Amino acid sequence: MNKTATYSFFLATLFCLLLNTSFLYGQNVINANQGYVVQEKYLTTIPYEEVKGKIIVDVVINSKKRKFILDTGAVTVISEKLHNELNPISLGQMKIVDQSGLESQLNVVSMPEIKLNEVSFKDIPAIVSKDSKIFFECFEIDGFIGSNLLRNSVVQFNSNEKTMILSDNPKSLNLKKKNSNEMELTGIQSNPFIWIKLKKGKSFVNEKILFDTGADGLYTMSTSAYKHIVSEKIEVFETLAESKGSFSVGLLGEADEAINYAVTISTLELNKLKLNNVTTKTTNGSTSLMGSEILNYGKVTLDYKNKRFYMEPFNDHSEIDSNESLWAIHPVVKDEKIIVGIVWDKTLEGKINVGDEILKFDQLDYQKMDFCEIVRSNNKSDKTKALITLKDIKTGETKTIEIYRLK
Repeated sequence: MNKTATYSFFLATLFCLLLNTSFLYGQNVINANQGYVVQEKYLTTIPYEEVKGKIIVDVVINSKKRKFILDTGAVTVISEKLHNELNPISLGQMKIVDQSGLESQLNVVSMPEIKLNEVSFKDIPAIVSKDSKIFFECFEIDGFIGSNLLRNSVVQFNSNEKTMILSDNPKSLNLKKKNSNEMELTGIQSNPFIWIKLKKGKSFVNEKILFDTGADGLYTMSTSAYKHIVSEKIEVFETLAESKGSFSVGLLGEADEAINYAVTISTLELNKLKLNNVTTKTTNGSTSLMGSEILNYGKVTLDYKNKRFYMEPFNDHSEIDSNESLWAIHPVVKDEKIIVGIVWDKTLEGKINVGDEILKFDQLDYQKMDFCEIVRSNNKSDKTKALITLKDIKTGETKTIEIYRLK
C-alpha cells in the first residue's frame, strides 16, 4: 500500500539533532560494556514521551525520578549537574566522537544504579557530558540511556502506543523470524548496526548502518558512503544538490562546514519494509544511520542478546511512498541563533549566505520565540514555498526572500 508522507514544516526540520557518541580506540581504552542487570528474569513495559523525534523515558537514580533520552546510537551519558550530585566512581577519561564528527576528551564514571521500572542496572559506565543547553535544558533531561546499558536485553518499540518493552527473553515478545535480520554490535559499547538495501531498478547496494534512536530523521547517508556509491557508478539515487555548509548538531556542538549532498533514493529496503522516494542529506559522521522516524512505520525490536533486528510493519503496510522533500536552504543552531547552515539552491547564491540569521519564516517570528521552544517544536505542513526574512551576515541588513522545496 502506498502512503504519502506529510511534508515536515521548516520549524520541525530546523536542524538535525544527532546524539550518537562513540569511544575512539587508542591508549587507555575504557570498555563501556561493563555492569549488569540485577534481575535474571524480567519483562516490563515502559511508556515514553516523543519530543522532536527523541524517546524520553523516566528512570530512577538515587531514589529520584529523572528523564533520560533513550539513544541506541550512543554510550550512556549523564549531565555535569547529575555527576556533581552523585559523585560516582571515576573510570578515567576517554576521547569521544559524536555523529557530527566532533571530538572531545571526557570523563567516564561508573553509575551505581539506574532503574527502568523495576529493572535495575548496576555499575554501568557513563560519559560525563559538558553542558549542552540544546539537549539537557531544552529537553529537560539528565542524560542518555545508551546501548552499553541495553546490551544484555531485548528492547521493543511500539510508536502507536508510545511504549517500550524491556525483556531478558525474546520468546516473551512473540517475534517472527521472517521479520528479522542480523544485527552487529560494536566491541566496546554495543552500538547496533543493521543492513539496508538501496535500490533503483536492477541496481542495488547493501549498506551496514547504525540504528540510532537519538537521531530524529529517517535515514542519513554518510559522505563516505555517498562517495563510494558514486565512485562505483551504482545508480541507486539521484543527487539533487551539492553545497558547502553544516546542518547537524551533536552532543559536542554544531558540525564543522563541509561539502554536503542532498539525494533522492528510489527504494530503501529494511528487512521486509520498502520505502520509496526517500530524500535525505549526507553527514560528516563516519557511518550512515537510521533514525527514530523509522519507528513510525512499524514495531521495531532489538534483540541485543542474540544479535537480531526485527521490523514488523504496522497493518501489513510493507511498501510506503515517502515523498518528503527538502527546503532550498537548511538551518542550523549557532550561539543560540538560527542561521542558514546550507544553501542547496544555487539560484539563491548572492541572495542568501551561509551564516545569515533567520528572523522569520512566513508568519513565524523566531525573535519572539524562546530558544528551547524552537528546539522542541514538531509542526507539520504541506507548504511548498515560503517567505523567509533574514539578517545578512555581511551587511547586517534585513531581507525577505521567497524559497521553495527542492524538486
